[in-house]
Amino acid sequence: MTDRRAERYDVVVVGGGAAGMSAAVAAARTGAKTALIERYGFLGGAASNSLVLAYCGFFQKGERQVTAVRGIGEHFLNILGDIGQDVSPLLSPSGNRIILLDPEAVKFAGDRLLEQANVSVFLHSRVTGATMEGDRTSSVTVTDHGGSFELSAGAFVDASGEATLSALAGVEMTADSLMGQHVQPASMPVRIGGVAPGIEFDRERVAAIIAEHNKTADKPIQRADGGIMFRLPISNDYWWMAIDLATDGLTGSDLGAAERQARWEAWRNLGLLRQLPGFETAYIISTGPQIGIRETRRPRSREDLTGEALQQGLQREDGIGRAAWPMEVHEAPGKVRFIDIGGEGFADIPPGALQAAGGDNLFLAGRVAGADAVAYGSSRVMGTAFCTGQAAGVLAALNIAGKANIAAVRRELVSQGALI
Repeated sequence: MTDRRAERYDVVVVGGGAAGMSAAVAAARTGAKTALIERYGFLGGAASNSLVLAYCGFFQKGERQVTAVRGIGEHFLNILGDIGQDVSPLLSPSGNRIILLDPEAVKFAGDRLLEQANVSVFLHSRVTGATMEGDRTSSVTVTDHGGSFELSAGAFVDASGEATLSALAGVEMTADSLMGQHVQPASMPVRIGGVAPGIEFDRERVAAIIAEHNKTADKPIQRADGGIMFRLPISNDYWWMAIDLATDGLTGSDLGAAERQARWEAWRNLGLLRQLPGFETAYIISTGPQIGIRETRRPRSREDLTGEALQQGLQREDGIGRAAWPMEVHEAPGKVRFIDIGGEGFADIPPGALQAAGGDNLFLAGRVAGADAVAYGSSRVMGTAFCTGQAAGVLAALNIAGKANIAAVRRELVSQGALI
């Protein structure tokens, strides 16, 4: 039987996506004893649990290929390359450079990344409680099929996406959505097989099929152009993202209803896809264990990244990383707009965006990091999450060592290969 006694760490990270993996490795690289808690049985976050198979934010937008994220994110890409996945960036229809992913490669690369850093990984585990001592989190309750146990630490990083730890710690929460009444819609990517090599996605034909379908459909397809369709590395399967749905992303009833609807739409859309030459025997290989969530809630930070700073391309002496992905705002299912980054093509992320207001030892990364409604459309993407995760991990580790002044944090990030 596993020993269920309480265990002590220097840093505990909640969430095993891009931000959480990066935070845990960054903390461990400082010498901190580090643990990571992940509710699924694998790492990788949205890339592996929602089939969001494109890393955005590693590069600036523009004619030249300019890197915006290095450090642990770049190390992770190198591991993917070592196990046989092509990580060369390609241009998306939006004019941005993305890196397409194989989900199984992401899972395996995550295992290797955390093992190399000697991080203790708790999979199939949820954080179900937090013990507070004033404004400090002293321990978390972790629950798996074997029961519940405590992990205590000097500092914690919330990289859970849904701000689970922050909510349990009682810090002030916000959605701060552009829409006011609802958060940005979720998407259900679908992996498609049965299409021979060399068969291309005829976007004009798909748009015509969708237009005809929508004339009489009770539930029209929101992405009238057919959505996003790319060939994936390794498998050469098609990755198709054409389903957007509103959901709060938190409650089982609402989230489950959206996922059931998304699966129905995936099979409905498959019938239309089979009308394309070469797609007659196409089939659904998989959808993710859950729908891809863009936005739910996040805690108040000490200083948000702002849309104004991004539009100016604002650089600052205390920056801890670069936000370079355009502000991608999904106003409603099927409706998205991009706002480009100004200045040199990136803005510096303030360290206060990674610190919870009212939480002395609680740090934030990924979708949980502080951003206003417009800037969130840039900061939430997975490439940038590697950046905020690495900085949050360093902040957490140096905080418990009493060395969390910004100069020391920036020196440590540079020593870890991060681009600041």
